[in-house]
Amino acid sequence: MEQRRERRVHVQYPISFEGNQGVGQGRLFNLSAGGAGIEAGTSVQIGTTITLRVYVPTQKEPIQVSRANVTWVTGQDFGVEFHNMAPTEKELLEKLLTDLQQGKSQTH
Repeated sequence: MEQRRERRVHVQYPISFEGNQGVGQGRLFNLSAGGAGIEAGTSVQIGTTITLRVYVPTQKEPIQVSRANVTWVTGQDFGVEFHNMAPTEKELLEKLLTDLQQGKSQTH
């Protein structure tokens, strides 16, 4: 019953994540203000809660999502819905998305 409310932007950003199933690394392949699609070398289960760090090449520090819930899994790809971000992190994400949608930022 998931409905996408936000426009997703195709990106290829390295990420790292950790949760009760351990830690992993991967590549974020689409991004919106409310969630993302991730390609990882690690399997995760639907319902898992993870902490996510997105390494944007144009930024010094990664964008951190304190709590993201896994909403779908296909092989080693999975989707997350963002549930808890510090206001400054959310602001960075929203600015990044605006820049990407306007073609102002690198997507790789």
